[in-house]
Amino acid sequence: MTVKQIFPVDYEAEVSQRLLEASHSADLSLAFHCISDPSVDVNFTGAVNLKTRTTELLLIPQSSSQVRVQFQEFVTDVTPLFLAVHAGNASLVRKLLVITNAKLVSSTLLGS
Repeated sequence: MTVKQIFPVDYEAEVSQRLLEASHSADLSLAFHCISDPSVDVNFTGAVNLKTRTTELLLIPQSSSQVRVQFQEFVTDVTPLFLAVHAGNASLVRKLLVITNAKLVSSTLLGS
């Protein structure tokens, strides 16, 4: 007899990690699918590689100015909301804020 595991041991962490990855890759359909799962934690924090661009303007006297653009990559802990804002994904940002606000209101009402 074989036994199938229906849900992973930590299903909430798995679905929350998928939401984080969907936010990072701008996969709206997967992100909205994860958000619809009642087990998801929209405030989940996970490690991702972020790539940022820095621009410097070098003012050189008696010569033409130079613009230097550099990319930096680093690993940091972020939330799906941060990634959505960082990517400029307005529809995902709105959805995450609505859910965060709804959870905050419900926890405040339950705590009263």
